[in-house]
Amino acid sequence: MLTHTASSYGRVGKLPSMAFIEPAFAFTVPFLLLFSWLGYRSYKRYAKALLAATNLIFILYSVFLIRQLIDLARLGQELMRQTGIKPEDLPPFEPDAYFYRLTILILLPWLFLIRRVRNTPWLSIIILIVIAAGGTGSWNYFDLIFKILHYGSLLCAVYALLWLLKELPFQRRNRKLFK
Repeated sequence: MLTHTASSYGRVGKLPSMAFIEPAFAFTVPFLLLFSWLGYRSYKRYAKALLAATNLIFILYSVFLIRQLIDLARLGQELMRQTGIKPEDLPPFEPDAYFYRLTILILLPWLFLIRRVRNTPWLSIIILIVIAAGGTGSWNYFDLIFKILHYGSLLCAVYALLWLLKELPFQRRNRKLFK
């Protein structure tokens, strides 16, 4: 009988790494934008719907970044506790380009929850520019086929959720709250 320890596989209940979402977003969004602008009429419709789903997936990456920052802060607190360094002894915080990039990648995707913002390409283009400006040096291509499959399944799940909720760009919502 095999037993797994927490140290060999990380925390119990740990979410899978969502770091693949940034390169997948940077790869798929330009194609979806091209198809939504230059494609045939039927392609435009589905490209816009896939773009809306891709935009919502980027919120998961934002949550992933928040969790990474929380874990980094806990690590810093633990190191300070073990070494006896007081917070007053640390140098002052000075924001740099990486800080602003990270802040944009954490805050802007939450605007995709608004239907009008999600269904337009402008915020996607802004996030794409921020990703491109940051470079691709930290992207991990290990186990790429499984990351592609994982992203594809996420895309299908979010697309299905949007379709069921009638939130896709080509769907009309006729909700009457009070009859």
